[in-house]
Amino acid sequence: MKLSRIAIIAILSLAFISMPTMVAYPSTTIQSVINVPAMKAGHGYIELSVPGDEAISFAIYSITGQSIKTITISGTMKVELPRGYYIVRCDQWSKTVVVK
Repeated sequence: MKLSRIAIIAILSLAFISMPTMVAYPSTTIQSVINVPAMKAGHGYIELSVPGDEAISFAIYSITGQSIKTITISGTMKVELPRGYYIVRCDQWSKTVVVK
């Protein structure tokens, strides 16, 4: 018995649909998720927050890649910036932000 390509593809597709799916998630603990620095934008500033007692270094770049400021903070700090697009980096993440 000869099967067409379409029939073979349909049979294989159904076989894969019925198979259980295993997804591997990165091993993170609740503690590592809680201690992530946060950032929010305001009118004329960005606010950086570091949970806990550790100090984290942040680098702020213009959208063209020019280094604007590098600071190390613990706690919360507002950084005043002129209007524009910025890239904020720390060890855990890199985010873009718009200061209005």
